[in-house]
Amino acid sequence: MLRDTYDASDFDFALVYLKDLDLFYVFPVDVFNDYGSEIHMVENEKRQRRPRSANYRDAWNLLLQWAAREETPVR
Repeated sequence: MLRDTYDASDFDFALVYLKDLDLFYVFPVDVFNDYGSEIHMVENEKRQRRPRSANYRDAWNLLLQWAAREETPVR
């Protein structure tokens, strides 16, 4: 079965919660879509390099930046 991909207009951020590790990830829609069909959340400190997903671990600042940009000025 072939599934459609999400459009950038479908949502702004994908929030991923790893219950066992009590961690949140905040992925912008374009980053989330770039992963394709699978995201491997690797939480191992012994890796030689950080996984790309590490940039989005607890990245609540991305939501704050987006909200500040999208605010409507009050007259």
